[in-house]
Parts: sequence; C-alpha cells; structure tokens
Amino acid sequence: MAAPTNTEPRATSAEQWEQVGARPAPGWYLDPLVAAQKRRVHQELVWRWTRGIAIRRALKTDSFEEAHGDDCILFDLFPSASALGMDVAFSTASRAQARCPNGRVRFLVSDVRSLALRAESMDAIVSTSTLDHFDTPADFEQAIGQLARVLRPGGVLVITLDNPQNPLYASLRWASRRGWLPFRLGYTAPLSELVRYLEDAGLPVSSTDALIHNPRMVSTLLFRALRLLLGRRADAPIRALLAAFAALGRLPTRRFTACFVAARACKPEA
Repeated sequence: MAAPTNTEPRATSAEQWEQVGARPAPGWYLDPLVAAQKRRVHQELVWRWTRGIAIRRALKTDSFEEAHGDDCILFDLFPSASALGMDVAFSTASRAQARCPNGRVRFLVSDVRSLALRAESMDAIVSTSTLDHFDTPADFEQAIGQLARVLRPGGVLVITLDNPQNPLYASLRWASRRGWLPFRLGYTAPLSELVRYLEDAGLPVSSTDALIHNPRMVSTLLFRALRLLLGRRADAPIRALLAAFAALGRLPTRRFTACFVAARACKPEA
C-alpha cells in the first residue's frame, strides 16, 4: 500500500511523546465512569479472544493508560503470565511502572516500529489504539510487521484502532492536531484495510468487532458539564447515557458509531 505524500510534521518522535508522558495526568479527558467502561470493554474483548491460548509471555503496546488513567487494562489482564508494557517515551513507561501493583508486569521503552524483543517471543500481543498515532501508512505497516515478528506461531494479536468511519473522528483528529487533546492522532485504517494489513503480514484474521459507541468528543464535553453541575450526583445520568450509547452497538449502523475497530489475528503454527 503506497504511502501518501504528507508535509505535516511527524507526530511520533520520541521527544514529542516524552513531553506528553511528562505532563500531569489529564483527568478531564475521561470521566471515571467512562474510563471504567473502556477498561471493562477492552479486557472482556481480550479475554474472549485469547481463551484457550497458553499465555506465559504477553506484550501490550502503548502504556499511556497505565501511566495516567483509570482505563488501564494491563495490570490484571494476564494474572499468571509475565507481561510487558511498552512505550516509546521513558516518562510514560516509568510512570506506568511506578503505578503498577503487579510484580509480574514490567515496562519497556521501545518504538513499536522497531521492537527491542526477540522474534517469536510473545504468546499474546495486545495493541490498543497505538498504531493510529503514526502519520503515514508506511509507519503503520512497519509496526504491523514488527508485531508479527515477535508473536510466536500459534500466538494471538488483539489490535484496536480509531475508527475513521465514525463521522466524529475527523473533528477529533482536527482537535488533536491543535493541541486540545492529551495526544495527537495520525493515520488510521478502516476495518477492511486493517484486515488486509494483518493478512499481508502473515497474520490471518479470525474475528473482528466494533467497540464503544459514545459519540466522540461530544460525550466528553457532555459528561464534563454534568460533573461540573452535579458532582458525584452526575453518576446516575452518566450511567444512563452510557447504557443508551452502548445500545447503538446492537444496530446495523454500529460500524459508524463505534469509536474503535478491533481485530483478532493468529500467527499460523510453523
């Protein structure tokens, strides 16, 4: 897949991500109830898609959630496995390690486009909205190749991306590039293209999904307003709204309302 010409500054330099990781935790970005929803949805997806796989070593790409948020999923994701979280920024990896209550989880500083890990060393890889921060499809494809390289035969990759088919995604990306979000969004792929990227890298896809149907940015502002007006009494209306948004995931339009697309890919046995 050819990479388009892109004259914007690269959003993925280690220096820029160091600045992101060193900032105070952006508590306004996700309401606690939304963070709990995001954590639960992602963990349930990973557990469902890794059921039956012997997992001794696991990797999660991108440690922003573990460093900053209540939406962290890695700390108790694989209780009996040795797990690695990775991030390109030392500031993020070190903060995630300091917050981690699980002695079997360690954090590594590495670029997902050039992973500092042995080939075929991971039984499971979880990549949650990591590859959608690169500016070009070439970087995206290179990162997919690295994930395929370190996954063992028979291992499972669970990957999620920002959904570009969501009508609100373009405005979210625009806002991120003006510094209004904690991080910057880059190139992402619709589900059909994600499947092609994975299969081109030798990772056949066995399942796909569409996750979290809260209207992006609109729901963030709405929940923030409810918190400012009602404080803790906002829990009930926020829960009601989350339930209503979740119902969108049962409609035929779910591929447009989803915040994230997800795929399960397995590396064939040698």
